[in-house]
Amino acid sequence: MKQLLLFILSFFIYSNSYSQKTELRLSLDSGLSSFSGESAESSSFILLSETVGYGYTNNPYGSKNAFAYGVSLNLKRITKVNFIYGIGAGYENLRSKTALAFVFKFEEGIAEPVSGETTMDVSSVNINPFAGYRFNTGQLPIDLVAGFDFASILNAKEKGDATDTNGNKYTTSRDRKTINTDLRPRIQVSTDYKKFGVYLGYSFGLSNYKEGYTGGTNSVHSKIFRFGVTYQIL
Repeated sequence: MKQLLLFILSFFIYSNSYSQKTELRLSLDSGLSSFSGESAESSSFILLSETVGYGYTNNPYGSKNAFAYGVSLNLKRITKVNFIYGIGAGYENLRSKTALAFVFKFEEGIAEPVSGETTMDVSSVNINPFAGYRFNTGQLPIDLVAGFDFASILNAKEKGDATDTNGNKYTTSRDRKTINTDLRPRIQVSTDYKKFGVYLGYSFGLSNYKEGYTGGTNSVHSKIFRFGVTYQIL
């Protein structure tokens, strides 16, 4: 990661004399995130054991979308021929949802129907080098860029909340961090008016969040539909 940052910084310094315009933008990021792959599911259940004192969602990697959020800084250069290159860096929290159908009580051997859901929260620091092209369309230029997210995962946690027909509540809170990094190809389109801008994007993870699991099918990957607003600082 350090070598990548040094290379990108050197590239910016070397190419400074060839650039026409430099933009530094603060971005408030949001979007819809979820998991995909053979192991991602739209519903699951809580396994509960009072004897050993644990409760967890059998499969918390939800295929249902949930709102993601973050903040980032983006440095962009536009050359005289409208070629764009740059880098973004920021914090991001990705979330997904899984519906809960029942709670399985281990000691009693019974399944209690419930309503509720489990969310997965994955926090990371992202570095996003990118390149693309600016299409000049009057006062609203359109930037189309592609690149990669190099995500350093800080933590991953499931949070389950369900209620049965008698009003009894069941909750889970469990660490689910299995990998340290996620590489995500990313494509994005944006437009600006004076200092303000908006963007839409999509990225998908190449890393398997069930890496190291044994038995059954263990393939689950992140996917994010992105949108946000930007403000030009420089």
